Amino acid sequence: MNASSSNVHIRVLAASTGVCYPITLPFNELTIQNIQRHLAAVIPKDDQILLLGPPYKVPKDHTLRSSETLASLQIGDVEDDPTKLDTSAPPPLPSSSSLTDNNRTNIRRKPILGTTEKTGSRRLFLFSKRALSDSAPDPVPCTLSPMDVHVPDVPDPSPIVYNNSSSSEPPPPLHVALSMYERSFMLHLCQGRAYADAADLRLEACRNCILEQEVMVRALRAAVSNLSDHWNNATRTRADFTTLYLEKSDEHGKILNGLDGVLEDLSKIPLHKELKTIARMNGRVMETLMDTVPVEREKRWAGQCQTSYSRLQGLYEELKVEFDNLVSSSNREEESKSDLESEELVKALDDEVEQIMVGLRNEQANRLNRLTNDHIEVVNVVLNAVQDGTKIQAAFDTLESMSKASSNILPSMQEDDLKLKSIMIKVAEAKTSAMKRMNVRLRQISLAQLKIQRLLKGVSGLRAALVQQCEDMTHLEHVFELTSAYRSFVSEIKRRRSYGEAVTAIANAMFDRLAKMRNDEVKSRERFLRGPGRHLMPSFFDIFVPTLATQPPLFAAQLPGMVEIDSLPNFSDEENSFSSNTPVQRNISSGQEERNDASSLTDSVPQTDNDDNEVMGSMSRLCVGSKDDTFADKPLVVSAEGQSGEDITMNSQNDANRADQLAENKTLAYENAVLRQAVQELSGKSPQAYIDVATTNLNDSNQKDVGQSLSIQEEINLMKKELESTRTQLEKANSALAEIKSDDDVGKLCDKISHSSFQVGDVALFMPTGKKVSGRKTYLAFHSNCPHRYLSTDNIESNPDYVLGRIIHQEELIAGALGTDKNPHGLRVGTKFWILTVEVLKGH
Repeated sequence: MNASSSNVHIRVLAASTGVCYPITLPFNELTIQNIQRHLAAVIPKDDQILLLGPPYKVPKDHTLRSSETLASLQIGDVEDDPTKLDTSAPPPLPSSSSLTDNNRTNIRRKPILGTTEKTGSRRLFLFSKRALSDSAPDPVPCTLSPMDVHVPDVPDPSPIVYNNSSSSEPPPPLHVALSMYERSFMLHLCQGRAYADAADLRLEACRNCILEQEVMVRALRAAVSNLSDHWNNATRTRADFTTLYLEKSDEHGKILNGLDGVLEDLSKIPLHKELKTIARMNGRVMETLMDTVPVEREKRWAGQCQTSYSRLQGLYEELKVEFDNLVSSSNREEESKSDLESEELVKALDDEVEQIMVGLRNEQANRLNRLTNDHIEVVNVVLNAVQDGTKIQAAFDTLESMSKASSNILPSMQEDDLKLKSIMIKVAEAKTSAMKRMNVRLRQISLAQLKIQRLLKGVSGLRAALVQQCEDMTHLEHVFELTSAYRSFVSEIKRRRSYGEAVTAIANAMFDRLAKMRNDEVKSRERFLRGPGRHLMPSFFDIFVPTLATQPPLFAAQLPGMVEIDSLPNFSDEENSFSSNTPVQRNISSGQEERNDASSLTDSVPQTDNDDNEVMGSMSRLCVGSKDDTFADKPLVVSAEGQSGEDITMNSQNDANRADQLAENKTLAYENAVLRQAVQELSGKSPQAYIDVATTNLNDSNQKDVGQSLSIQEEINLMKKELESTRTQLEKANSALAEIKSDDDVGKLCDKISHSSFQVGDVALFMPTGKKVSGRKTYLAFHSNCPHRYLSTDNIESNPDYVLGRIIHQEELIAGALGTDKNPHGLRVGTKFWILTVEVLKGH
């Protein structure tokens, strides 16, 4: 199929008439343009609309030429092929002519419209744009032929040859009489053959007309399916746009309505004193955040946005009304019901043709067979009578009786022919009605698709307008986000200053270490030169190592000045830029915590000599520094030149450590600032807000603990009373056990139940607690002031009501967190408890 030299056979089905147009093309020429060129004689190329499916869409060349599409088209050809007969019917009747052999069959064709899409079949339909217009003419009425039957009035030549036919003498009168009988039967046979042939032609015409109506039904399904795709696409587009529009419209409405309130809130937020100072240095007076906003320009812009917002609302309402009108004007359920009724009508016509017309055609064929057999018998009777004169009288009697017996055959054939004609007219009228209805439905579908396309264009335009409105609103959103942006601005400046200070501190510490290394090197060289070096010969200094007596070079590297830090405002942590009552982002964001910049996470790093006072912040650790972070005003590097011996000045180890500690502290302060900024960006809250919440929760927890302590004290008092009662019961139980102790227990380990202490070898009585762990009961030892002795159930079968056993091992544990394996019995955290393993003496 994919070879370029092979031919591809496809069918194109006309939607308006149901006519099938077979087309054969080489595979490499199988294109939509070539197909349209072949169909140009039926419908002009510019008026052609092709739909391939299901799913029904305008085909493309690559889609049409795919092996999957060609295979599915072949499945559709097989389903629609009228030569695929129904083999469930009885075999055909024998016939006497080639006409009856070719056409008069008793095999019923398979029902039409009996397949579903599960077979994977596809079809290619042809629609006409001209037929979709309102000015299109009505379809030409369908006429089937033959409408009238030409019945002969002259018989065919006689097959009988008389012996005296060559002589000029007239035939005997008896022979003439016999010949008249043969002529009469031959005329009846010719007339019967005309009726039978007409029945075959009418049946075939009706079958073809039914098949064309089936094609029209499938074409209407294709058009409805294509309309449904448009409808569903429009519904999805409308739903998506409506969701987006309502969301953005609500946001924009809040922005436009809340601008004045936000400006009022900004007027209540004071700028940092550093910013105020900078503004005055630049000849500006700015006291609050609102002073940074070009209020009049923003208000004018808000007025323009309000106009476009109202205009967009009006367009949206118009589009909504058009959608609603489209839904109300398109009664899809009624149209679908009408289409289904039309399909059922075609199926009913097919059943009528295959049952009634086929039955009448078979009756006509049977009558024709009888007339044929009668004529053959008449010829034999006449020939026998001509050859044997004694049989003439008997021949007349036989022929007369045969004539009377067959006298009603032709009238019956004529009557059935009228019935066949009436059915054929009914089928033709049904197709004419179907074509008219098809044109009406296609116009409705075309009009609906045009409306949908127009609405989709309207949605596209509104979407573009909404995008433009969103872009316009961003200028006003800057005002609403100014409070949050200002808060982030303060954090950003603090972080940058921390960065600059950290870089400077690290560089200074590095320079200190380099200076110390040079001083150590100077000292080491002096020691060498005054020691072993003074015994070296001059050649070592002049030839081998000319620089042996020189000093190490000075390290004069210097960090470039941090110009940026000089231009950054110094926001001290002691001043709060936002009070707890400052309104933040009204009308857009609600419920956000107010910012308190005086957070302990960015306070000055505490410096102490006591390592026990080291503080670990929730977001970054704070390092321990010394009380004095200042450096001495002495030079860090002292040249050995002009110095002698031990007079070389070096920095102390404490100074170096102090520089390293300062660098570490500045680095941690910078990391702290980065983390604070990240937390603020992610949550919209300052870290101080989390500290305030934690403090509130801690106070609530302390109050709750006080209440729980009182409740626990009441429980302890109640347990003491229960223990006293249990002790009394235990004493009674021990007394009873002592009395019933058997004699053979003497000399063995004591079997008295222990209750005031539990050691290995003691006997303990364990009772269920009512709780279960891993689906098994838990058991607690019967005790007096020895709580929390639990039984290990590893060697205990099932769930007995109690367990009496001798202790062979006990393990002391401490209860961990609730709900964990370290606290299986739900004890208070930190409570000691014991797990006792016993040798079971008795359990029930």
